[in-house]
Amino acid sequence: MTEQHWDTRSVRRHPTKQALLDATIADMEATGEASIRVVNVLKEAGASNGSIAYHFGSREALIQEAIAERYLRAVSLGLDAFSSNIRQISTAEELIEFFRSELDRFGGASFHELRVRRLSALGASLLRPGLRDRIVAGQTEYFDRASRPITLLQSKGIINPSLDARSFAAWFLGLLLSRILSDLDSAFESDEAWSEFTLQAILANLLPPASAEESRQVSR
Repeated sequence: MTEQHWDTRSVRRHPTKQALLDATIADMEATGEASIRVVNVLKEAGASNGSIAYHFGSREALIQEAIAERYLRAVSLGLDAFSSNIRQISTAEELIEFFRSELDRFGGASFHELRVRRLSALGASLLRPGLRDRIVAGQTEYFDRASRPITLLQSKGIINPSLDARSFAAWFLGLLLSRILSDLDSAFESDEAWSEFTLQAILANLLPPASAEESRQVSR
């Protein structure tokens, strides 16, 4: 799977507004939300002193938009490639190997920082209704897009036709986010164990009942 993603920067914004947003996200990643300095953001964006008020209304509104944007960029990493690659699957065996690869990649240590970004943004949104609404709106679109290739495989008889594809997309993302719990515990030394355990749970939901047991044996 290539390192492509659904780039939220494709949303049409005024160039200065986009530059401010990008500069804020960069500052946030370098120093954290609490340490963002307006003077640095304006300098990096090449913007004037009144630009933040003009385009966002306030510093807080800019920060909330940046948190939401950062979350949506992180959570949608690989969505285009995921959708394209899963559409090529024609057998249960290919489905098993596809999700094994996805779990090895997104559940591995190299994606730890992305998991942190996602959960940090969700935590920041809990007491900020405007930010939460922005994240929910973007997340809704993500679930819709992620569920489409699942529905296609259902029509081919590869995936259980009774599965709610959109609910699966939300559940699968939740599995990836929950990996942070074992990231924090040094006793969990093996990514392979987490990936294999999670794969079995995924296959139990995805595969048609008639072929579930047979395919479970193949996955081992």
